Amino acid sequence: MYRRISEDLYQIKPGRLSSHCYLITADLNVLIDTGTAKDFPVLEEELKAIGLKPEDIDIVINTHEHFDHIGGNLYLQNHAIVMAHRFSAVKIIYGDDEVMMCRANGQKPIGYKVHVWLNNTDVIDLGSWFFKVLHTPGHTSGCICLYEPRRKILFSGDSLFASGTLSTIFKSGSLAEYFNSLRRLMTMKIDLLLPGHGRISRSVEEDIEKTIQNAIERFPEAKRLAEMFELD
Repeated sequence: MYRRISEDLYQIKPGRLSSHCYLITADLNVLIDTGTAKDFPVLEEELKAIGLKPEDIDIVINTHEHFDHIGGNLYLQNHAIVMAHRFSAVKIIYGDDEVMMCRANGQKPIGYKVHVWLNNTDVIDLGSWFFKVLHTPGHTSGCICLYEPRRKILFSGDSLFASGTLSTIFKSGSLAEYFNSLRRLMTMKIDLLLPGHGRISRSVEEDIEKTIQNAIERFPEAKRLAEMFELD
């Protein structure tokens, strides 16, 4: 079931393995992440309940390259512009399944397109919405967050979760990069956190502080990294 967050912003959870998908219905229809390929029929039904067809989606933005965030691209990419960070884009296009983890989850790793390769500090001007692209590696090398500075909303993918929940550091990721990404997010004014999984949050500064402390407790090398980045 979809959740309406504001007049032109919706959260959709197509299935258990799928990430949250965030739909913006403004000057353009934008979908941030698309869940798994298997769950696309549910995503399609939720879009219809909101009043849209898949063909009405103008832009898809992937926060990173994992199967649970890109699967629905296969059904949207022939009419929507697909965007991802360049580190994610190369893995998605060439089907790097060791990183994407598609086959292990019953999803094909090939056939995906990325039309726009994003970089850190790129901007995406959608008229009533305006995104600043933040490259936030750690979970994977190609993770991004999308920050709306006028609304102070952060779409964080799997880079940051509510309540201090830690991201898993996968093969293309890095604990040091994760800490550096958290350090950068700490400097920002964020009123609303919209993560790829779990609940949304309006206590983002506290979420980041809890994430750092949980990482220090879990990873032996994290204390040194926290000191290096002045996070403890």
